[in-house]
Order: sequence, then structure tokens, then C-alpha cells
Amino acid sequence: MISIHVTLPGCEKRGSAIIVVLMVCLVLGIMVGAILNFQRGQAHLLSKSAKDYLALCAADAGLNCVLAEMRANPQFVTHGSIYIPLKGWTSPAKHRPFVVGETRGLELDHNGNGTYGGRVVLEKTRIIGDFRVRVRLLSAKNSLDTKTVDEAHRYFLLEAVGRVDDSHRKVTAILERFTPTSFLLYDGGILDTGAYGPYRLTPGVLRRGRLYGHEGLKIARRGMIDQGSDLLDMEKISTPGYLEIRQSTRLSFRNGQEGRLDSGNSSSKMDKFKTFPEERGGRVIGHFVLDGMRGAKSERLPPLNPNYWKEATRPKPTMLGPGSSFRGFSASKWRNPAKPQEAVYDLFFGWEYESKKEDMLLYSTVPLRIWGCPPWKALTIFCEKDVYIAGDFNQHPDFPQNYELGYKDYTSQPENGSEKNGCMILSQGRIWFDYSHPIQYLRNELVNLIDYEIAMRLGGKDLNPAALAAICYPPRFSTNSDPRQPMLALHFKGIASLFALPKEPPQVIPVTLAGLVMHSALKELREFLEPGKNAAESATRFGIKSLICREKVLAKIGAACYMTGFLTKGERNSVINDLLDQAEKEDRDEPNPNLGPWNVADRLFRLAVTHPKMGFRFPEMTVNALLVDSAELNARWDQGDHLDKVLPEIGNITSKEAICFPFVGSDTRMLLRHLGGRVHLRTQPSDVFLDGSAREDFFLVRRNQYDHSLVAGGGDYYPSYVPAGFAVINWQDDSCTREEFDSF
Repeated sequence: MISIHVTLPGCEKRGSAIIVVLMVCLVLGIMVGAILNFQRGQAHLLSKSAKDYLALCAADAGLNCVLAEMRANPQFVTHGSIYIPLKGWTSPAKHRPFVVGETRGLELDHNGNGTYGGRVVLEKTRIIGDFRVRVRLLSAKNSLDTKTVDEAHRYFLLEAVGRVDDSHRKVTAILERFTPTSFLLYDGGILDTGAYGPYRLTPGVLRRGRLYGHEGLKIARRGMIDQGSDLLDMEKISTPGYLEIRQSTRLSFRNGQEGRLDSGNSSSKMDKFKTFPEERGGRVIGHFVLDGMRGAKSERLPPLNPNYWKEATRPKPTMLGPGSSFRGFSASKWRNPAKPQEAVYDLFFGWEYESKKEDMLLYSTVPLRIWGCPPWKALTIFCEKDVYIAGDFNQHPDFPQNYELGYKDYTSQPENGSEKNGCMILSQGRIWFDYSHPIQYLRNELVNLIDYEIAMRLGGKDLNPAALAAICYPPRFSTNSDPRQPMLALHFKGIASLFALPKEPPQVIPVTLAGLVMHSALKELREFLEPGKNAAESATRFGIKSLICREKVLAKIGAACYMTGFLTKGERNSVINDLLDQAEKEDRDEPNPNLGPWNVADRLFRLAVTHPKMGFRFPEMTVNALLVDSAELNARWDQGDHLDKVLPEIGNITSKEAICFPFVGSDTRMLLRHLGGRVHLRTQPSDVFLDGSAREDFFLVRRNQYDHSLVAGGGDYYPSYVPAGFAVINWQDDSCTREEFDSF
């Protein structure tokens, strides 16, 4: 059988095409599979990256929660304390009531101690990010160069971990703590040094510490005749905003470097701006003058949290309010002329200096008007309202007040424990300087003046004032020294006349003593204490309204002179204090411009200037305290160097509300000396506009100096519960394992 195979034309080509098509489909299938597999891997990678990012956000949320806790409660740490550094995460800290609360999307564990924890909840995606945070004080040494910074309690280590599903991230940050104690002048808005003028003949002085304006800093003047202020021994001048120099200013820093600030140092002068670098070993380690364009960091202090002081435990606060019973605390007749309807309470600490070995915290819900010598080694006053510093505050009455040439600085500074104590005043309103009543701050100066006037009126017209050098005003170089000599009948005619009166028989002595008040030897002294009938008479007297007080003083002086023939410094001090106590009482009850306190400032100034070696004290109101207030400036803003710059001050005006009168002439000057920082947070609205009508300050010469004792690392005289701000200065993000998260 024969088989016949017939191959039709084109069949071989069709078979080859099918094979090619199958091969192409196979290749395409492999490619599609590879692409789908790649896309699944990429989606997995993207999902992992997103979870890592969300875990980082959770850790960052925990970091910000802890920062908020620390700013509201500067003693907050999760481990250890803010005073003693730890090497590891031992000693979990017990937490006070938390400040940060839960809100939509944020849940907090609020553990009783140790690690801070919580979670962030994304409602739409139902993703939960857990976080845990811990923070402790780092070990650091204090620098011998910086005088305003406590490095040993300044730096903190914060670690935060976050978790989303199987993704974990860790944030490590270094926090820097800054407190009001570092600053001479601080303003949460714009700091204008011109507001502290005018200085007519020679420049004023801002000495030591730091100057900081959060939004800007102006070195300026107040009026065209103002000589501005020298900035001496400065540690830093900075603003994260704009620096403007309107007045050429002499400048020196803590390392001895000197120079001048002029208009070329304004922020707009890019090519002329000088940062005054600090060098060590040929290397720049810092800069003394910085603005926002040249790396100045923010040191913004947070708002005051009243609960931090109200809920304090060591020490617990003593509450002051209507009806409170506390020594020296009482309702006042005095009112702020700018808000006459607001009741104010006096808080007078007395004039006896003490240094009780205890801390005191006073918390007031009412406006306070304070003056005197607080007796505790460390005092913190927190007030929900305004505070008025109405006289000498926190200075030993016997401090010599010896000044260098030009009355720019004391020859020796008051020290804690002997001339002053540690003190801090915090206000959620304004802190005002109230110089409306001279008797509350000229008392120290009046001791010298009245002693001199007693001597002149007992000595007669022939007495040479220079002969009184050893009797009334010998040089005093320390607080406890009083080398004054007694007034003897040998030199004083009035004393000699009284001593010569008969003493025999003994029965005559009581009769003589009874009539001494009206003796002719005491006539001039008697007239000196009587209120003047007009302004001319009042200007030469120290009028006391109470006849009983005047006769008591004259009887004491007459009896001592009659019986012994001399008048000791102790006997003179006794009658001077009687006069001053009575003058203060009459000033509180019914002020009268013809009485003594309102007519002595001109005399004090004239004697201090014309007789610089005779020991008369320059008229001065002295305040030794760190002052921190919260209210906005709310005053007429001056871009230039005009006279209408205003500070919160009251006095030297006729005011029915403040019950006061003008008390200085146009040629008189008085020092307003503040030792300690002046910090304006500008975090609360103010209730009145400062238009300058509450004061006439042409006579004031302001002296502001930094108190180095406020940076002692929490020593015996360091006030309790100093507020603080915190900033992140170093931040690092790392991966984290599940085991590390679980072990936090």
C-alpha cells in the first residue's frame, strides 16, 4: 500500500507563527508577574515607611506633652530630680498632678511615677500610635566664666519611643533649661532700654546679667538730652528678632572685652554688624551680641501657671486674701489712680532686719502693696493681681549706701544674710514701682538728717558743722558699724544749759524734768518739729502733727541732757525712731503736705551733693528682688527717642486715690535702685493703658544691676519655685526594636 504525503503551500509558516505567539505570551506573562511582584514589594515598603513615620510622630507627640508638663511645672522629671543628676534611668520620680490633659486623638496614662506614656489615635484610619517618654537631669559642671547661668542644673536628657503596629522609632533630645534669674532685663515683646532714662549729664548704667527682647531689642534714649545707658560687665545681649541701635553706647563684657554699639550694629547693617566673639585658645566659642539673623536662639519664658505655686508642698503657700490674718497684711486706703475702684492690700514687713533659716511662699489672690524687710532667708511672693512696691524693700536699714563717684554703684554690694535676703516676686498682672509716699523709702536717709538737725539746734549758731563729723556722720564701711560719738555739753550750748540746771535738793529734779519741754534751750528743736504754716516754713522743718509725740521726744532729749550732760547715739536713735514711726502713722491716717516726710527730699539731695564728705545719704528707693510680671505693655509705643516712654510707676503727683502730693523740686534727683532682674513676660492681657499720668518721674535716676546671688544653684537664699522655660537644642531620630520599646 502506498502512502502519499502532500504538503500544501504555507502550512509550515502557520505552525511557526503559533509557536512565536506562544513564546511572546510566555515572556509577557513573566514580565507581568515580575511587575506585579515588584509593585507588591513596593507597596509593602511604602506601608513600612508610613508606619515608621507615624511611630516617629507618636514619639514626637510624647516629647511635646512632656515639654508642656515641664514648662508648667519646672520640677517635672520622670526620673531623679532637677537637682541631682542621674547616670541611668533609676529612681522613678513621683509625679505631681499633671497639667496636660486628654483631648480628641490624645490619650494619656498619667502614671503615678516614672515613665510618661500615652497614645495618639487617628480616628479615620483607626491607627493607634503608642508613646513612652522619660527625662532626667544630665551631669554638667558650672563654668567659671559664666556668672548668670547654672550649668549644673541646665541640661536634661529626654528619650521618647513611638510604636505603630510592628514599627518602632526612638527620639533622643537634649533640653536646655533657662530661668528669669539669668536676666537683668527681659521682655517678651520688645525691650527698649531708653524707657529707663533720661540720664541728663552722664550716661546711666545697666550692669551685669543678660539683656533679652523676644521680638526685638532697642538700645535707645528717652528724649534728645538723654545720654543713654552704658552696658557694663554684660554676659549677653540677644534677640531672636530685630536689634536696633539708636544711641552709641559704651559696652563691656564679663571677659574684659570692651567696645561700642552704634548704628552699624543694627540688624539691617549686614556688613557692619559686630557680634563681639568670645575666643579661647584662638578659637571662637561664642558671641556676646546676637540677633535673629545671626543665630540668636529663642529663650521665651512660658506663662506663669498659678497652680504650680498654689499646690506647692515644700514650703506650702501661705494664702493671702480678704479676711486673711497675717502680720503686716491689711486693707489699704491707697488706690491706683488708673483703677480707683480696685481694692488694694498693704503688706508691710517691718523695718527690723532678720534672716530666719526658713523658706516662705506667700500666695495672694488680691493686689498687694509691699515694703519693708522680709525676715526669711528666702521668700517667694506669687500674686494673681498687680503688685506695688511702695518703699524700700529687702534691704537692711543700716546698710551704709556708700557710692562710687557719680552715684552709679555701691562701693560694696549688699550680701545675703547680712544686708538682704533672697526674694522673688511674681505677678499675673503688672509690678509697679510706687514712690507716692516718701516716708516709706526715705526713712534710712532721714536718720542722718534728723540727727544732724538735732545737733544743729542744740549747738547754737556758733556750732561749726564740720565739727559734727565724728558725732553725726563718721565714715561707715559696714552694716553693723556705728562709730558716732555722743553729743557733749562741752560742744553744745543747749546741752550745757540743760545740764547746768539745779539738781539739789533732790526734790527739785522732778519739778525741773516736768518743765524741760518748754525750756529755751529746746526752743529751736521744738519749732523744728512743729508743722509749718506755709511752704517756706515746712521746707525747713520736720513737722509732726501729734503734740503728744513732740512733747515725748523733747522730754526724752531734755531729761538725758539735764541728768548726764550728753546725748548718746542710742538715745538719739530712740527719739529719731519715735519721730519716724509717728510720721509713718500720720502718713497712713491723714497725709498732709505740711508734715515732715513731704518736705525733706530737696534738703537731703542738697546736703548730699554739697557736702559729699559729711555722710548724708542721697535720696534713694531701694528694691532687692527678682521681679517677674505677666501683663502686656499696653502703652503708647515710641519708635524713636521721644520723652513719652512709660514704665509702670506711680508717684510725685497730686492724687486723691493714691493720697499723695508732689514732694520734690525741679532741681532735685532721687535714685531708684533695683538689684535683681526685671522680667516682663507679656503673656497676659493688661487692664489699664499706661499714659504716664500716674507719675511725674523727671527727678528719678534709675539704677539697675544684676544680682549674682540668684544663680547659686539653689542655695540657702535661693527663692523657692523659680519658673523656667525649656527648649530642644539637640534632636535625633533612630530606629528602635520592639524589645527596647517594651523595656522603657
